[in-house]
Amino acid sequence: MPFGNKKLKVEAVLFDLDGTLIDSAPIYYQIIDIVFKRLGVPPVPRKTLQEAMDDGDFDWDFVLPDSMKPRKEDLIAEARVIIDGIAPPMFRKQIKLIPGAAEICKKIAAQGLKIGLVTSTPADYISFKLVPLREVGIEKLLQVIITADDVVNKKPHAEPLLKGSKELEVPVEHCVYVGDTRVDIRSGNSAGMKTVGVLTGFDDYEALKKEDPDAIIDCINQLDETIII
Repeated sequence: MPFGNKKLKVEAVLFDLDGTLIDSAPIYYQIIDIVFKRLGVPPVPRKTLQEAMDDGDFDWDFVLPDSMKPRKEDLIAEARVIIDGIAPPMFRKQIKLIPGAAEICKKIAAQGLKIGLVTSTPADYISFKLVPLREVGIEKLLQVIITADDVVNKKPHAEPLLKGSKELEVPVEHCVYVGDTRVDIRSGNSAGMKTVGVLTGFDDYEALKKEDPDAIIDCINQLDETIII
């Protein structure tokens, strides 16, 4: 059940991308299933996959059986090759906006708030991930886009959000970061921003609540109930 009944007054809204503005979690799980099958890694529960992604990177020690761990580095290298081959066409074919994302972004922009995007997506992937935003005219509302290649330290480090705040020329305390994972909330809290979790991506209510966000909402279309617009 979402929580947070205090309206947040901000001057800028920074969004995560995957699971927040675009419905990509199912695609990532498909990719993992394909990679595991090709590498001969036994399937694991979703909860284990979520724990493997807890720190912003994928920890293979959570998913590899002991017999395969000595080959971990080789398996990781093979996995990267597979992902580079299958991920782009899968995203191009399947990616779509989270319901309400276009409307809420337009509403925020119409009220004069600044909008930015802070994602751990590499720069090489960002173009096709932004296609659904481009198609409905909200990519042009993004006044800054920070990718994994724009910083030294990825989320959950504060650096990506601090960079987003600086480029928007809005103090961190006047920004809110909206994301779907505990990594997003940690990053926003570390940067000194207000934080809002959404339940449309990888982490569930309990995982997000443990990170102490200012609010948790079911979907991005409820954001206007959380911030003052």
